[in-house]
Amino acid sequence: MYGRDGGANIILATSNDQLHPPENMLDGSDATFWSSTGLFPQEFIISFGNTMDVQRVSLSGYNIRHLQVEKCTGPDPTSFEPVTEKDLPQTDGQLQNEDIDVRAKATHLRFVIDSGYDHFIAIHQLNVNGNTVHG
Repeated sequence: MYGRDGGANIILATSNDQLHPPENMLDGSDATFWSSTGLFPQEFIISFGNTMDVQRVSLSGYNIRHLQVEKCTGPDPTSFEPVTEKDLPQTDGQLQNEDIDVRAKATHLRFVIDSGYDHFIAIHQLNVNGNTVHG
């Protein structure tokens, strides 16, 4: 797992509620979360500091309808390429738990949520599974 303790940081988020900041996605707690402030698309970028061989992303959240994952391999998060996208099922008030195959080398990952089942979405946990690329 590669979360805040593994060196991952949220470097950009389109919504930033003081009570529910984006860093909550990486803190490992189900009790905290990042909440959008409405409207779509919503996006956030995670930076690893090193190039990672990312296998999978695990996500727990609410009201996410469609999610895109993009990667950047450069030192600066400026040029992203599509990796995968996924439609998440509506869960009628239950937590959405999704594993998303990524299988890409990346220094930064951008997540774009372009639609939801409500005006607001929330992400409780985001875990990136992968290893640092050496050499």
